[in-house]
Amino acid sequence: MQDSPYIIQQGIAEGGFGMIKFNAELMFEADLRPYRPVVERREPYIDIYLKLDKSGTEWPADLSEPGALIICRSDGEPIQYVVLDEGCDSEYRFTEREKELLHAYVRKERLIEKAQQLG
Repeated sequence: MQDSPYIIQQGIAEGGFGMIKFNAELMFEADLRPYRPVVERREPYIDIYLKLDKSGTEWPADLSEPGALIICRSDGEPIQYVVLDEGCDSEYRFTEREKELLHAYVRKERLIEKAQQLG
């Protein structure tokens, strides 16, 4: 592993964590620690907003307030994961491993069940 927080992306990221910047060959490695979920029903979807804790890792300078938006069908199946910065879409995207980690967090916290109880 390199000393730099960036690694060259070659094909699909294998293991580890890493947000990939659109149109770039660099992948940023960071531990994702979601917190403070906000769940909203928007028929036929459920939107889950999460803040991502920046402590303990170096983040790119252009990600000042990282977060995630997970858009799920009403049955809870995720259909889209969006990297947010300051509450807006960013030019980064999650790796498949990060998506799995975020989905595991949603299941662990039972966020879909809570959203379904709202409606």
